[in-house]
Amino acid sequence: MFGLSKSFYAKIFLLFIVTTLALYGINQLLIGQIGRSEMRKVFSERQINEHLRWGKKFTASLTDNELEKDLLKAMHVVQSNEIHIFTATPETGKIIKRIDFLIPEQFQNIKIQNLSSLDGTPDIQTALINFDGEEWNAVKLTTPKKVIVSLVNSQAADRHMEEFMLVRMRTIKQIFPFAMAMSLLAAFFAARKILAPIKRIQTSLREVDTRDLATRVPYRGEDNEFREFINVFNSMLERIERGFLQASRFSSDAAHELRTPLTIMQGYVERAINETESGSKIQMQLRMISDEIDRLSSITQKLLLLAQADALQLKIDFQIINASDMLEEIREDISLLDPPLNIRGVIQKQLLFETDRALFQQLLNNLLTNAVKYNTPNGWLDLAAWSADDKLHIRLSNPTESIDNDFAGKAFDRFSRGDSSHNRRIDGTGLGLSLCREIALAHNGKLTFDIFDQRIVTVEFTAPLKQTGKFVYKQITQ
Repeated sequence: MFGLSKSFYAKIFLLFIVTTLALYGINQLLIGQIGRSEMRKVFSERQINEHLRWGKKFTASLTDNELEKDLLKAMHVVQSNEIHIFTATPETGKIIKRIDFLIPEQFQNIKIQNLSSLDGTPDIQTALINFDGEEWNAVKLTTPKKVIVSLVNSQAADRHMEEFMLVRMRTIKQIFPFAMAMSLLAAFFAARKILAPIKRIQTSLREVDTRDLATRVPYRGEDNEFREFINVFNSMLERIERGFLQASRFSSDAAHELRTPLTIMQGYVERAINETESGSKIQMQLRMISDEIDRLSSITQKLLLLAQADALQLKIDFQIINASDMLEEIREDISLLDPPLNIRGVIQKQLLFETDRALFQQLLNNLLTNAVKYNTPNGWLDLAAWSADDKLHIRLSNPTESIDNDFAGKAFDRFSRGDSSHNRRIDGTGLGLSLCREIALAHNGKLTFDIFDQRIVTVEFTAPLKQTGKFVYKQITQ
């Protein structure tokens, strides 16, 4: 129930249902309140219209019974005992002066209310008469040759109203399911129409990433409120794109500018190391400086590659290589470690993979270096590679004691390290896995990182064996 309260579709459906039921209830209440008086007005209008019709034609020859039949026919549903017709000639008619109406003397205790003449027709008078505990509508027509007075019982209108309400209730019960279905259908289409711009904005948001910040939400005849919302959203994307391009350009330019001085520094330090006394304190310090310069050079190279990937300018020279041979070579290198790791796993033969050799080599080196650095003493490394569904799968698993349990969710964040203390107990910059993911994406593949049982790390690389589709990154040919 709580989930439905958070759904706009559910709210629209509920709104339409409640509105339909509320309108039905209000309609019934209002008809019950004002319907009776309106129905009496309808009967009174029919009665007056019949007198007007009599006044326009010759009525002197019509008897009381004939006039009663005409009135019964005009009133449609009135019973004969609910109508009285009294006629007389102007010279001999007995008219009770206090009420100015032609009423026989047998009707006792007559009370007359609202006595008036019909507007524009001074020969017609109307009144509300009470006698014998009942209420009657009275209309008197005065012509040169005859005076006609008709009485219609007000209960006839009330009974007709009750019959109308009964028929209406039965009819509503029959059409209510159809009306409710139509309400739900209208709610569905209304919600779909209202949410269409939001759905398109939602789709655009899913498409926005660091590789396509040029996405914009197009206009398709939306209402003014949604047009303003789309304008704000597109303006936000423009600001994000502009800031991201500036940051990417800065990273790329900074990496380019740092490579040359670092190379020069490395050259001078190496020459100084060769010119100093072997094993001296100065030579040891120079070697420490050289190691740090190598580390800075590695960071610079990774930052440059990441900046190129962000700008969709990572250069890839695709060629067919034997991934099995490359993995076997790496496994032999790891087996030479002191103390050696227990290397296991099966590498399928002749895994021909279309890739950039240098980038693929860097991906494997980064993954295997992490597996070794974060391994346990006298630990093991499971390296497996195989092909399935025209895709290359490479999986590395190793035990660890140095990675935080929540690291899996941020493994590919830049400068995020498994050793969160950043005290260099384990060497690293936190850029290796980020670069590996970019390389995987460059091959239209993916890279996953999982931690099992809080101590087993598994990294799996998956990519098509042959790059036949549209590449995410810019390619070059030699």
